[in-house]
Amino acid sequence: MRAQDRFFRLMLQPSLPLLIWGVHFFFCYFFAAEEDRFGQPALAWILALASLLALAILALLCWRALRRLHAGAQISLLDWATAACALLAAVGVLLTCLPMLLLG
Repeated sequence: MRAQDRFFRLMLQPSLPLLIWGVHFFFCYFFAAEEDRFGQPALAWILALASLLALAILALLCWRALRRLHAGAQISLLDWATAACALLAAVGVLLTCLPMLLLG
């Protein structure tokens, strides 16, 4: 494996939760702007499913990072950063969902 590939993979691990949060944020606000096309009941379901999917992926990433922290003898800063970023991104997803609650 080349050094650049390994570096990219290592840096993607803690940044992936924040990327998921960003994609969720864009998705929610894009679909909220297109409310006329979908209608309010369908929009609420689409946003709820997108939020649940994002939270499930973030929970999986956090669980994997915490499992690696508790299982191995070598404690990695990347695993701590991944778990912390996953928790931060989950809070961000929940805060992005607040306007969705105001739709109905």
